[in-house]
Amino acid sequence: MKLTLGEERVIVQGMRPEENPWGAYQFPCPYDLGDRLVVGVHVDADDIRCFGTDNRWFESRDKGATWREVGPETAAQCGVRLNNGDRIYFPMESGISLKNYRLTEWTERLPNYDRVARAEEGTLPVPDGVTAWFVGRKIYAYNADRLPPSLSRKEWLMKRIPAGQTEPVTEYAQVDWPYLTRVVHIDIPNGEPILKPIFPRGRPQIGPDGAIWVPCFSGEGHLNPENGWYSPYYSAEIFRSEDNGRTFTRRAHMEYEADNKTYPYASGGFSDSDFAFMPDGSMVWFMRSNWYGSTGEEWSPMYFSRSEDMGRTWTKPKVFSDIGTLPRLCSLKCGVTLVIYARPGMYISACADGRGLEWSAPVELMTGGDRSALANVKIEHPTFHQWDGACNNPELIPISDDTALIFYSDFYYPDETGVKRKTILCRTVTVAP
Repeated sequence: MKLTLGEERVIVQGMRPEENPWGAYQFPCPYDLGDRLVVGVHVDADDIRCFGTDNRWFESRDKGATWREVGPETAAQCGVRLNNGDRIYFPMESGISLKNYRLTEWTERLPNYDRVARAEEGTLPVPDGVTAWFVGRKIYAYNADRLPPSLSRKEWLMKRIPAGQTEPVTEYAQVDWPYLTRVVHIDIPNGEPILKPIFPRGRPQIGPDGAIWVPCFSGEGHLNPENGWYSPYYSAEIFRSEDNGRTFTRRAHMEYEADNKTYPYASGGFSDSDFAFMPDGSMVWFMRSNWYGSTGEEWSPMYFSRSEDMGRTWTKPKVFSDIGTLPRLCSLKCGVTLVIYARPGMYISACADGRGLEWSAPVELMTGGDRSALANVKIEHPTFHQWDGACNNPELIPISDDTALIFYSDFYYPDETGVKRKTILCRTVTVAP
């Protein structure tokens, strides 16, 4: 099997990387609207305080060869098409300020404190767990059932475009999430408490059973649903809806069981993930494990698991690659499944066995070596992100039976005058026997 890469195409260019080394001009979010492709680009900081800010939007009517900017109203036309003709999508949400809430510190816990009682409005209970990021941030984790009623709702903000209409309707999908853990970020020493949102970062898709499936992950630290114990790691989750997105039920939970062998202690746990339905009826699930803020590790292994009973049970995750930030999968009508992953560098691999067991050697899209020499200004001692020169949060969507379109960033891509700018690009990958 051969993978052929097409020419790089510029979607949009932003500031010089020296002006903004991280955050803006990443997270491309593509959609196929039938008559055109559109992609939203996050142009604000990579911070929970501004996840919900508006993207810049671009469209292509020639399968990614050329792009033009369109208005933010384009977002209202996106989403996955359901069997009833509706479209739905989950907007990114910004964190909620809790500056008027009283924090109950861990040191205030007494032997007889109630682990079940719900806190009153304006007060946060004793946390169920506390972790600290070395970048100067403390994170309190709470069982959502113990938070005040206004903060404990288990729901996802959702936009629905009813069949035959063009205007989205705001809804809240009810989510059956046992031991849902909400986390509060506090910058040290006297930062404002921010409640992190719980929107699913993964892409929803329609399964062979007609249900809506979507991956997501817990907060920075969570309660293990099997025993209620606190874990400082992320956990990967898959949810499913049988009623066109009105309610979602958890289908799978993947706990990170650190052993410092296959599963290093210095890990973020299983966070960003994606899955695919294979031709033989099985499922494959890829999971990121690196998380710089909590470990100082810029890259860690990407893991892989399979299910042969529609996601009810899964094999114990195995290492698929030494790296793997934001893995994304794409199923082509020719029967091939693609997985793309990154940082440092960017790679794509393919599976044609219909089972998810045999994957091709990865094709390199961007080197994992030092790219800092490409910067506008010579860098004597590059940081990791200067070395990498990209956010490497890739996405891909099918555009024909044997071709997918890849979306990604490059912070060292030249403009027409040769100045390197933070750039969102796309290029095709075509599969041949």
